[in-house]
Amino acid sequence: MRPPNQELSDHGLDCPNQWVSFSCTGTFTTKDIAYRMFDSAQMAYALGKEVFIEVDDTKKHNGFCYASRIDVFQ
Repeated sequence: MRPPNQELSDHGLDCPNQWVSFSCTGTFTTKDIAYRMFDSAQMAYALGKEVFIEVDDTKKHNGFCYASRIDVFQ
């Protein structure tokens, strides 16, 4: 069973909302890695898979917290 959508601030993070950035411009990681993380997020959404996303609220990209890692559960 999936938990309900929660705001990142519910977990003690200083983020404006539940959206995150993979920093595809290459600010916090390489563009290749950022696009792979974004592709993983899209694949998980399309297949209805659960994900774990590690969020760094000390790094902001266009006002959104930076997602430094994504794991897709099988």
